[in-house]
Amino acid sequence: MELYLGIDGGGTKCRARIADGNGVTLGEGIAGSANTRLGLDAVFAEIASAAGNALAAAGLPDAGLGDLHAGLGLAGLALESERAKVAAYAHPFATMVAESDAHTACLGAHSGRDGAILIVGTGCCGCALEGGVERTISGWGFEIGDRGSGAWIGHRACRRALWAFEGLAPYTDLAREIMARFDDSPEIIVGWATAAKPRDFGSVVPLVFAHAERGDALALTIVRQAARDISALVAKLIGSSGLKLALVGGVAEPITPYLDEEVRARLMPPEGGALSGALRLSGCPGLLA
Repeated sequence: MELYLGIDGGGTKCRARIADGNGVTLGEGIAGSANTRLGLDAVFAEIASAAGNALAAAGLPDAGLGDLHAGLGLAGLALESERAKVAAYAHPFATMVAESDAHTACLGAHSGRDGAILIVGTGCCGCALEGGVERTISGWGFEIGDRGSGAWIGHRACRRALWAFEGLAPYTDLAREIMARFDDSPEIIVGWATAAKPRDFGSVVPLVFAHAERGDALALTIVRQAARDISALVAKLIGSSGLKLALVGGVAEPITPYLDEEVRARLMPPEGGALSGALRLSGCPGLLA
């Protein structure tokens, strides 16, 4: 039996799904972050762990990674340099095709048809597939880009909380709660931020949206700016093409009410998820028929 592996490697976690040639799911697994910027050895270790967990869940003790035809959707592959590194990596699979997590999410969301997607999770990247041509936007990392993403929102909230703590802006409830996490110590929050990964900043996002719902001025400022940035990304990605766009990722649902009305009108629910798109990428015949 031919086995196919779909990987959705995001900045927070790596999900795996194994299917047979008809596209029937046999098992799923999960592991840690699979952003290629963390280093390929670390990323492929997480991929192998997630795939191994999926094999165990499928009850396939005699199958190994070398039996799997893999389609990988990975955070960080907006960068051509990272694509080249992944393509050259000595992977353990029977075959492997890798694209950005936005590409596989787009394949899944539109069942392989033309369409667009914007992932707003720990990071933020968009992909439009039209007539066999791919257009992408964002995905450069929150330090320099990924505006509107979870990491961007969390990083901005922490910066503004410290600014307010020093009396340079109103010390709102959001700022107080963030600083309380660090014992109201600038030294502690700075030490944490210096070593923090994107997912660590992303952990602050639920606080920001919770306080935005209560009318916190700082939270609303951050959320509204994130919404403006996401609206701009959507408008640039699909323009006047007529394509529908699926907004996915952990930030997608809470940010949607803050988006421009014309952007919300272009949104559609995804038909499938990133794992189904990754399985399409793997060449699973049952999903390509």
